[in-house]
Formats: sequence, C-alpha cells, structure tokens
Amino acid sequence: MDSTRLNQIGVACLIAVGVLGASWGIAHTAVPEPLPAKAGVAIPHPAVPAPGASIDDLVAKASVEKGHALADRQCAMCHSMAPNGPSIIGPDLFGVFGTHVGDIPGYDFSDALRAHRDETWTNATLSAWLKGPADYASGTKMSFPGIASETDRADVIAYLRSLRPETP
Repeated sequence: MDSTRLNQIGVACLIAVGVLGASWGIAHTAVPEPLPAKAGVAIPHPAVPAPGASIDDLVAKASVEKGHALADRQCAMCHSMAPNGPSIIGPDLFGVFGTHVGDIPGYDFSDALRAHRDETWTNATLSAWLKGPADYASGTKMSFPGIASETDRADVIAYLRSLRPETP
C-alpha cells in the first residue's frame, strides 16, 4: 500500500468524523434533551433551622455524632479532645464547656481572648466563636474561618458539651 492510498483513507476517516460531529450538533440543537420529570437520585439538602430558633434550641436537637465527625475534620488538627490532652496548636478542648473564655491552664491565649475572660463558654459564646473567631475576638491567633451553618455549629457544640469527665 502506497502513501497516497493511506492519505485517502485518513482523509475519508476525517470527513466521516466531521460529518458525524456536525450531524450530532444539528440534531442536538433541533431536538433539545428534555429534563426528567423526577430526579433519579434524591439530593439531600442541609437542614435549615426554623426562623427565630435559638442556639439553645438547636443544640438541644443537635447530633453529638455529627458534631464529633465535624470536630474531627475541622478541629482535631489543632486541638486535642482527650482528657488531660496536650495543647497542640490550640488548647485541649476536653471539658471546655462551662469554663471561662481564655482560661485553660498551661495554654498561652492571645490578648484578644484574654479580654473575654469574664465570659463563660456557653452555647451562645461557643456559637459566636465558631461562627467567626476573628469576629468574636478581633486579633485572635486562631486562623480558622468559622462554621457558617447554625446546625453544624450546634452539632459541634453538642459534641463539646459531651466532652466532660464522667461522674460516678
């Protein structure tokens, strides 16, 4: 087979591909693809809290398991959550709920958090902190951007509330 014959076969293949592509484009334009009447797979939508729901109400309905998963994914790289755990980049969070802000022994807090020492870590203060640490305490060392979802914050708070010593 000589090179002229190979060139003819190559050109024929290119023309066939071009005609096929053009016919597909014309058909697709002339006959639009209809959208299905019902989705084949249900896509879950995040739970939206009821308007006016307080953080206390959200925490009461929150999932400790979801909060644990969120904390493992977003907090555990900088914070220990074990009893008497070490300070990593941030302080140990075991038993933090109910303590004074910026007052965990053995950790050097920023001046921004020390300014809040008269406050206690409650559902409301934790929610404000987790929503945006820099908004809660301008000048904080924590570079975490925050958790926008109120339900996710409530889940994390429920998990942090569960981290306390067991009483006999």
